[in-house]
Amino acid sequence: MNYRHAFHAGSFADVHKHALLIGLLRLLQKKETPLCYFDTHAGQGFYDLSRSPAQRTLEFRSGIGPLMKAARVNHPWLEDLLQAVRDLRKAQGNVELYPGSPALAYALQRPQDRSVLMELHPEDVATLKTWAHRRAHVEVHWRDAYEGIPALVPPREHRGLVLIDPPYEEERDDWKSLQSLLQAVIRRWPIGVFALWYPIKQQSQVDRFIKTILQRGMPGFVTCELSIQPTDTPLGLNGSGMMVFNPPWTFADEAARCQQELWSRLSPDGRGRHQVRHWQPSNPD
Repeated sequence: MNYRHAFHAGSFADVHKHALLIGLLRLLQKKETPLCYFDTHAGQGFYDLSRSPAQRTLEFRSGIGPLMKAARVNHPWLEDLLQAVRDLRKAQGNVELYPGSPALAYALQRPQDRSVLMELHPEDVATLKTWAHRRAHVEVHWRDAYEGIPALVPPREHRGLVLIDPPYEEERDDWKSLQSLLQAVIRRWPIGVFALWYPIKQQSQVDRFIKTILQRGMPGFVTCELSIQPTDTPLGLNGSGMMVFNPPWTFADEAARCQQELWSRLSPDGRGRHQVRHWQPSNPD
């Protein structure tokens, strides 16, 4: 496993994924009962954008960079994201830091909630364990999520969210593995909320994946997609998508409003698009 998320921290795709993650957690927390948050590919916890990996790609310049420079943002999920960035930078005394999904989830974690974080890269899991040390109700597993998540759900809290965020190093294999993983975990925990992030290089590839999911007898879901480039070329990452099973009430409508603002800020020349779609097994088209 060679993928290191540090090269892509703070990118437009990261910002999109993290805004939706915050939205899911905020909506689930409207009930006082405990939640368990699972992160399948947790990375390091947070990232220093001034260091070599991020500086080699400079992807944060098309993501968190312009968002932080905005005089104000309007959607509460984006406000929460920016506040989490500011809080992390203040706490660590470093204005170049950006939180990964574990740090964002922990920033919202209530005393009754719990985080279960998985990472397979040996260096990243060591950094993650250092970050998680002395943080209450945070567990770190050096474990393959494709084996670990089916073994750990349903959690004792009964309610919760699984963020599935694989590296897509070998995309043909990843898509097939994800189909089997989703089928297994939804069968074991039918009331859980499952959020699968996926890259958009060519829309036709994503559409084939969605069609396959619909044909495998799984429940309906929502897809939230944001692209800042046309989605008809596989040469680079053009867009970011999230497939959500069992989304909380109002999530889809709020996600559409959040994406509208995010797209207007991150694609000022109007390239790409954004959309939220509802899918049901009986309607594969």
